[in-house]
Amino acid sequence: MTEPSNLTGYARLKPREACVVLAALVLVACFCVGVTLSPLASNNFHDQLGTEEGDVALYRAEIDRIHAGESYYDAAGDELRARGYPTGSLFNWRFPIPQWLIGLVMPSPVAGKALLCGLSLALMLMAFEALAREEDNRLRRPIACGLLLTGPLMPCVLGDLFMFPVLWGGILIALSICAYALNRPRTGVVLGIAAVFFRELAMPYCLVAMAIAWWHKRRGELAWWMVGLTLFTVCFGLHCLHVSRLITSADPLHKQGWVQFGGTAFVIATAQMNAYLLLLPQWVTALYFVAAMFGFAGWHTPMGQRIGLTACAFVVAFAVAGQEFNQYWGSLTAPLLCFGVMRFPASLRDTWKAALGPAVERQCVAHQS
Repeated sequence: MTEPSNLTGYARLKPREACVVLAALVLVACFCVGVTLSPLASNNFHDQLGTEEGDVALYRAEIDRIHAGESYYDAAGDELRARGYPTGSLFNWRFPIPQWLIGLVMPSPVAGKALLCGLSLALMLMAFEALAREEDNRLRRPIACGLLLTGPLMPCVLGDLFMFPVLWGGILIALSICAYALNRPRTGVVLGIAAVFFRELAMPYCLVAMAIAWWHKRRGELAWWMVGLTLFTVCFGLHCLHVSRLITSADPLHKQGWVQFGGTAFVIATAQMNAYLLLLPQWVTALYFVAAMFGFAGWHTPMGQRIGLTACAFVVAFAVAGQEFNQYWGSLTAPLLCFGVMRFPASLRDTWKAALGPAVERQCVAHQS
């Protein structure tokens, strides 16, 4: 029997189990808040502003030079070295798809910004439609999710932030998930492959989507993913080969590697990549993150499972890899967390009701007698 759409997985808990879940929720929330208030915190917001401005200026210079007729690799090499980037690190040479799209295909950068804003609007509309279908046309949660999405999508209209590849990647991942929820699996595959072409860090989502296709024995969909990722692997390999020929012995390397095991502190820092959360103390982000993960855990529909598994995959990845200045990687998951937070009130309600089950029944019996 299918669970009613207005209930969450927590509604099936026994009273003792529900009490344990509530206690665990409070403990995890306290732990995460404590991390943000401790010396372990990875709150690099003020430094991150300077880094993003530097990256924005870099991308703008590369795109302007490409638009003027230069090749991406010539422009990137000159600009990276002139601005003191560790050009000895292969991954500092971004895959050129975003720069080519904005600088070569688009008539002007403004057109690229308009395209990303259009994708953002499409995401809000598709999310609304997908959630409305799942909620039997009840509109409270779809509207709430749409309002929450304005936080991670606001950078699309702010200055030149639209040039960040992770921003495109995060929106494309969320669009892919919504396409699946609207029964458009091929569109979902195309959008997911596009996300990894814009930023290779989108790969965890692609692996999750492939695993779901394999688990449900959807061989055609799995074949589409394999073809798309094979094409990306070939293109990225050619990119790496070309970059390796441009790197010289004089090019500096990062002082630290990408594997830092930043754990909870860095994961919470990435969750802060939201226009609203960046203006608030980081302990608010800790509560927001815990609420999102709690919401995912009780959301057992196909859409909820896909979003929840994707968010968990990125949480594990960010807990292991990423330096403090990579906080902006959170733009990949920022739209997804909105869906989890949207489900939090219902999850908390069902857990609380499950914990009070016997007491509620006794009250009803007493009232009837």
